[in-house]
Amino acid sequence: MSTRTTLLALPVAAVIAMGLTSCSLFSSDTTTATKDLEVGNCYNTVSEKSGGKEPVGEVTVVDCAKAHTYEVIAQTTFGEDIKELPNERAIASLGQGFCLGEDFTKYVGIESGKTNYQVEYLTPSKDTWAKGDRKISCVVTQGDKSQVKGSAKNSKK
Repeated sequence: MSTRTTLLALPVAAVIAMGLTSCSLFSSDTTTATKDLEVGNCYNTVSEKSGGKEPVGEVTVVDCAKAHTYEVIAQTTFGEDIKELPNERAIASLGQGFCLGEDFTKYVGIESGKTNYQVEYLTPSKDTWAKGDRKISCVVTQGDKSQVKGSAKNSKK
């Protein structure tokens, strides 16, 4: 009887340990591709364009309680019926329409027209589109790109 309990306890402990590791995967100063960000991730840019050493499209995900510049508040994807990357104007229209709408209100707790946050969005590039990336990520930041601590979720700011 005790052997069976031990054998069952080991896989359960392994699953729990893997689950705990997975939860912290994107919250412990991990560098990741922007296309892999998820709603609720807070991050800082590290690309060469923004003074870092990583290629464009790489960011450092941090716990939202730590100082960060951006937070992902909503995501959507281009439909499978869209075969080519839309032009910049179409992307901007879709990004602004989606990112400033109902999902913003649900996440932040107030309408986008009343917020102190600047809303931006991340979209596929030609290169990532060719590899199947169809994700649009809505992010919030301070207008001056200063760092903050704490999540925008239900902040009503």
